[in-house]
Amino acid sequence: MKGVICLVSAIVFMFSAALSVGTVLESEQSLLGYLVGGGDFELSVSITLIQKVQQIAAGEILAMFVLPEGLIRVVTDSRVVTLSLDGEISKISEASEAGISSEVKMIDAFSLVSLQSREEVHGIFLVQEENGHFWHVITETKSYRLGSSFASTLNVMANDKALEEASKRLKKALGEEEDLTPSEKPGRPDDPGKPDDPGRPDDPGKPDDPGKPDTPPGKENGKN
Repeated sequence: MKGVICLVSAIVFMFSAALSVGTVLESEQSLLGYLVGGGDFELSVSITLIQKVQQIAAGEILAMFVLPEGLIRVVTDSRVVTLSLDGEISKISEASEAGISSEVKMIDAFSLVSLQSREEVHGIFLVQEENGHFWHVITETKSYRLGSSFASTLNVMANDKALEEASKRLKKALGEEEDLTPSEKPGRPDDPGKPDDPGRPDDPGKPDDPGKPDTPPGKENGKN
C-alpha cells in the first residue's frame, strides 16, 4: 500500500512540475501512471470542455488532459497552458513541438471513444509513432488508439499495458534526443575541439611567445 501511495505522490509531482518539449509523451505516461496507481480525478474531458479549450488555446491542440487538482492542461504546437474549469489561465509555458495537423479532430476522437467505452475520458493525446500520428484516448481503465487521418479505433489495451508502451516510447524519444545533443552541445561545429585549441595551430609553441623573444628587449627599456 505504501508503494502505491509513493507512486501516486510521485505522479502528482510530475503533473505539477513544469513541462518541457516532449510534453505529449511525458504527459501521457504521467496520466497513465496516475490511473494505474489508483489515482482519482475531480474532472473528466467533455465535449463542452474541448470546445471551451479550442476557443482559448491558440494553435493546433496536440493534447488535453485533466490534472488531479481539478485543472486542465493543454499542449499546443507552441505552448503548454494550464486552465481552471471556468477557463481561467493559471500558467503558460513555451513548447516547441513540431507542427502537426490531424484530419481527425480531437472532438471526433473523444466522441468515438465515449460512445464505444461508456467511460469518462481523462486525456487525449496526438502521439507520433514510427508509422505516423495517432490519437491516444485514455479512460479510467483503458487506452484507445485511433488513426489521425480516419476516425476508427485501431486497438484497445488496459492502462497498465498502455503505461508500459508509453514508457518505451518516452525512453526511445529521450534516447534519440541524447543522440542529437553532441552536435548541439559544446563540441558543436562552431566549437568542436575548438579549432584554435587542440594542438592550437595558432598557439603551438606560441610563435609570439616561445622563449618570449619580445620580453627580454622589454627589460632593456627597463634598464634605460
